[in-house]
Order: sequence, then C-alpha cells, then structure tokens
Amino acid sequence: MLTLLFNRFPALSRRRLSGGLILLSMALVAAGLLGMPVARTWAGAGYWMAAALLWPALARRNRIQALLLLAIGGLCLAWSAGLGAAVEVERIVASNSGLLSMLVAVSFLGLVSRPATEGDERLPRGRRAVASTLGAVHLFGSVINLSSVFIIGDRLARRGTLSREQAIVLIRGFTAAAFWSPFFAAMAVALSVAPGADLARLWLVSMPLALLAMALTFWQLCRQGTGGEASAVSEFRGYPLHAGSLVLPALLAACVLLLHEWRPALSILAVITLLVPALSLAVVVAGRRSPLAALGQLVNGRLPQMGNELALFLTAGVLGYGLESLIAAWGGTLPLASFGALEASLTYLATVLLSLLGIHPIICIALAGSVLAPLSPDHTLLALVFLSSWAVGTPTGPLSGINLAFQGRYGLDSFRIMRWNLGYLGVMSALVVLAIWLLAALLGVD
Repeated sequence: MLTLLFNRFPALSRRRLSGGLILLSMALVAAGLLGMPVARTWAGAGYWMAAALLWPALARRNRIQALLLLAIGGLCLAWSAGLGAAVEVERIVASNSGLLSMLVAVSFLGLVSRPATEGDERLPRGRRAVASTLGAVHLFGSVINLSSVFIIGDRLARRGTLSREQAIVLIRGFTAAAFWSPFFAAMAVALSVAPGADLARLWLVSMPLALLAMALTFWQLCRQGTGGEASAVSEFRGYPLHAGSLVLPALLAACVLLLHEWRPALSILAVITLLVPALSLAVVVAGRRSPLAALGQLVNGRLPQMGNELALFLTAGVLGYGLESLIAAWGGTLPLASFGALEASLTYLATVLLSLLGIHPIICIALAGSVLAPLSPDHTLLALVFLSSWAVGTPTGPLSGINLAFQGRYGLDSFRIMRWNLGYLGVMSALVVLAIWLLAALLGVD
C-alpha cells in the first residue's frame, strides 16, 4: 500500500509537502509555548507524517536503525502495559516534538548566516591556518550546524577530497561546539532529558572544555611528525576567520540567556524555538528580502533534508518512553542510591564506549535518561554528561553522522577517521571526567 502511494506521489511533491508539514508542526509547538490552546499531539502527528513522506529517501542503514528503535520501544510499552502500566498514545505521537521544533527553529539561521565562499581571498597556510579554521568551523557550526562544515570543507577540498589534517580540524572543531552551543542538536537532546539544567552554570565548565578540545587539536597537529598519513603543519591549507564571524554567535547566545532570565518559566528549548525564527525573519526583512520567499526556501530546501533527524528522534522518543514506562512498571529500582560525580563519570564513559561501537548518542541519552530518572539526578550535571559524550563520542564513532558524511562526500573512510581521533578521545575523556567532578563540587552534588 505504501509503495503504491509513493509511486503515485512524485518525490518532489513529497519533499514540498513534508517541508510544509515540518514548518507547520514547529509553528504549532511555538503557538503552544505562547499559551495558545494547541495540543502538542497535532505537532507530533505532523512530524510523523513528514517522516513517512521522506522515508523512501532515507539511507538503508538509517531506516533499519529507526525500525529497531521503534520495535524495541514498542515491545517495552507492550511489556509495561502487560504489567499494568497505562500507555499514553498522545505521548507516543508527540515524542520529541519539542526537540524537533528546536532543530527546525535553528534551521532558520541558514537564511541569515553562512560562511563566505568567495574564491578571491587567499587561503592561509601553516599554524595560523589551523587556528583560523578551527575557530571558523566552531563558530559557524555552533550556529548553523553541519552545513557550515561542508561549506568550509568544499572550499578547502582539492580534487574532491581533504587531507588528514583538514578532516581532523573540521570534525573536531565542529563537534566541540556540542559542549556549549544552544543551537546544537546535542543541546536539544540533553535539555529534553534534563530540562532543569542551569545553562549559565553549565557553560562555566562546558565552554572551557570546548576551548581545551580545540587547543588540544592545535597542539597535536603542530607537534606531529611527518610520514605515513601525517603531513607537516606548514603544508596545512586552511580557512580564514574574520572578526565579524564572532558577532552573530555571541549575539544569539546573549539573547537566549537574556530571554531565559526574563521569562524563567520558559525552558532553553522553548526560548530557542521562539527566538531564533523571529530574529532570523527580522534580519531577512531588514535586508529588504521577502520573508515569504525565505520561508519557501526553507520548505523546499533545508526542511525536507531533515528526514534522518525526524526518523531517529521520533523513534528514539518512543524508545525512551518505552524504557521509562517499563522501569516504572518494575518499580523503578536501580542498584544505585544517588547520581553523583562517580556515577556521572561512569555514565559518560559508557556512552562514549557505545559510540565507538556505532550506537548514536541520542540512543544512549534516551537509554541513560530513562534508567537514571528514578534517581532524580541534578539536571545540570546530567546535561554536562550528555553534551560531553556527544562532543567527544561523535568524532570518534565510526558510524556517527559526521564521519559517514565525510566518507560519502570526501572519500575518507570512517574507520580511518576513528583511528585519527583515538588519542583525542583519551585526553578529552580525562578532561571531561575532571570537569564532571568540578561541576559536581560547584553544585554541591555528593
């Protein structure tokens, strides 16, 4: 039946309709956040319909992963129902709709912020080029996410590929933004599980971790010898960073914090969902561009490309709800009495290990969030664990989205990328564990 429907429904029409449904679903969530009587179920239904329309275009690996998550989550819900637990259909439909709305909101930034791609500027070389490329991909990536990596990567690529050092700089510089950026998928996932996290306190620890990650990358590349796959840092050809690049990330982060302080009842997820589209469209209007044309650009461009995110986050939401329901039906008991620095460190290390085995961080976060919920963990500490596991586990996971994207776009084997980042993984994990203990002390968590 689905095959017949897809055959009769042209792919271009499916993309446009899915883009419209995604935008409408985000608008419904935003309306609910503003106090309008809109049920989150309608937004969830829109996201599920969009995911179904985009399903044929997903990679086979992503379809299998989504089906496994859905099957395991469904089995957990069926098991918990058999134990007497009440299963809410509305919660299944609306699973992760708030998180997805934040990601849709962030896509608006692509209308107003893109790295320059002019070919007349001479590209820097050597150590200065390493530093400027790390800064550029980190700052642009923190705002417009993965598209910034490919804009910069395509500028640097020669004969369709990148050098080992260029790939390391782009991947690590980008994923380090997961430590702190409120516009990153990692933050959306972390705050969906730990909505009570104090972002200002979290940044006191996570921002230095991001700086340390980039400093470590710079130091490793500058001191490496030549031979094998490695080349001298003097041969590194990088991307220029201008002072103007600092303005938008700093302005957006400041606006998020100020609005959250003004309306503390709104979570950071809610603040971003409301703020970013409004600011982006205001910039579009100020630039004498048509807001309707900008929205059309989103509906026909970026939003239909969210099929993988939709399938993964919706089914991971079902998995998380299923695990939570099953644990509650069992009595919610764990062999742990509390969630302190030791438990947080072990959770981080387990999540990174699973990333090395090819399991996506969102699955690990959904699992850990459900298992740890009965302990009532401090949300700020929990958010640091999740952000750190994403920031460190993603560049080393051979099946992570960015490594597979580099394999497909630039012909770099994802397992080679994993090997290049293993030393980085070890040092950063030690630093993350230290940061966890420091934050636990600052929070007064035993």
